[in-house]
Amino acid sequence: MTPEIFILTTEPPERPGGMERFVSTFMAIAQKNGHAVRVFHRENCAPPRWRNPRPYSKVAWFLAGLLQGYYIGKAARQALRSGVRLVLSNSTVGWFPLGNAVKQAHFYHGTYRGQAEAIRPFISYKGYLKLKWWDAMVLERLSGRGKVVLCCSELVQEELRRFFGYNAYVMWYPLDISHFRPLDQQKCREQIGLKETAPVGLFVGSTHPMKGFPMVEHLMETYPEVQWVLALRGNIPQRVQSIPRAKVFQNAGYDLLPVLYNAADFSLVPSLYDPFAYVVPEALACGTPVIASPHVGASWTYHKGSVLEPLLTCSSDDKEGFQKAVEAVVSDPMKWRRIVLEQVRPRLIEMMAPENWWRRFCTVVGLTRVRQSER
Repeated sequence: MTPEIFILTTEPPERPGGMERFVSTFMAIAQKNGHAVRVFHRENCAPPRWRNPRPYSKVAWFLAGLLQGYYIGKAARQALRSGVRLVLSNSTVGWFPLGNAVKQAHFYHGTYRGQAEAIRPFISYKGYLKLKWWDAMVLERLSGRGKVVLCCSELVQEELRRFFGYNAYVMWYPLDISHFRPLDQQKCREQIGLKETAPVGLFVGSTHPMKGFPMVEHLMETYPEVQWVLALRGNIPQRVQSIPRAKVFQNAGYDLLPVLYNAADFSLVPSLYDPFAYVVPEALACGTPVIASPHVGASWTYHKGSVLEPLLTCSSDDKEGFQKAVEAVVSDPMKWRRIVLEQVRPRLIEMMAPENWWRRFCTVVGLTRVRQSER
């Protein structure tokens, strides 16, 4: 019988988003290593009314997370069989009791309490209270109770200890190192239409304030001599489209991202709150130094106490810190690229290359690895 892993999560894995990307990547790695994977989410478990409560009342909106967790957990419990080796839950899904007959782990991709504090200026007071006390302190906290607790970064590990009293294992995320790899910088610049010899700065993300885009705009105004490349998801404001020194790529595809990273001298990640941010290890895997705020989980991993610490600012609105970091990289971009390739990328491979990540994951959750003859 093929061993099986159940994944409990809120959204279908094909949707955009960091957690969804983790789930889809995890599925591919688990299947490659001899496990069948079944995903339970709101679209394939909850009744139509509770899949998307927005057309209904505020009470329905409030209860949706609870009921989605109930239907997802109930469906998983009914499907349990002897061949299920692990149930891996995520987000606010996982509080529904499955019994003690199967190993269970919960993966925290951030906390709603940490997010609530970061985006407080941008949401209503009721929305803030819901995120902080209902989604975080009730559903999210209960989802990890009594399980092996995993998280994506040291930043989230500290939040779990402080808010929930949980001791979590930092797992980081698996990353395709063969896709995000060093390429010839000049050829990459020519491929995206950059022919000048000016320094190139990159931002990959969205214009949402939580991603720190106002800081990106500030730096674009402060350093007009830099060629700016913006890979933006979603709608692009007119003011951004009209910036003369900016080359904008809307919804850049997966295959284009390594080209953009390699074309740049540095990448910016000034987020107000980002539990891990794939854009940090993606850039570093390509050899591109990253200038980041301390509110990014991956900056805790790769910047704090390392050779990249000069590129870590004091906050997401630390204008002086971002400017000093830009000037440091631009003054000698090849030195910083060499530092990343020689000192940072080997550590990243050890932590995030899929085969290394899977080996560590199996050890932490107590999952027996499937022998080659059993696949």
